[in-house]
Amino acid sequence: MRTDSRPIKTKKSIKQALLIILKEKDISCITISELAEAAGVSRKTFYLHYKDIAEILDEIKNDLLCLFNESVMKERRVGFRVRMLNFINNIVQRVNADEKYYALMASSNYAKIIFNPLEDKLREELIFALNTETKLEKEKKECLVDFLIGGIINSVLNWARNPEGISTEAESNILFEIINNNIACYLNNDFNGY
Repeated sequence: MRTDSRPIKTKKSIKQALLIILKEKDISCITISELAEAAGVSRKTFYLHYKDIAEILDEIKNDLLCLFNESVMKERRVGFRVRMLNFINNIVQRVNADEKYYALMASSNYAKIIFNPLEDKLREELIFALNTETKLEKEKKECLVDFLIGGIINSVLNWARNPEGISTEAESNILFEIINNNIACYLNNDFNGY
């Protein structure tokens, strides 16, 4: 039995239209009529899927959390470097698979708000890894985590904004090389496992 993909496509059109409009307008100035027209749907169709614009923004944030949850390696017995490599490879490949959508997210004036929940989840994962695999002081861990999150998120955002740039594989390799070489040197091989 085939599932009807129309609701998925309609919701995606509405989310993409919102992200495009957010490049030019504040969310408080966007009307449902304007958004429905930009998405190519009627107001009635809009209300079949969403109650308001804030709900769409929440769903966009949820899309990123799903991206994170699908990308993060759940096996915590595997070392930090392996988990980071798998995470980076997965997230870059998934962004590449739907580059238009993520490029719109990355270029939105609300990108910081949209990406905050993802940063929180990434922070949680990195703190866990550093707590279990290093003996770094709390201040150094916090600084290192901020550095990693800023680097990873900004690199992926910049990559998503420029689809004509480097390949998925090159982006993954560069991010991992930076993390592996520089961070491992900083930690002076303080990891318990690879």
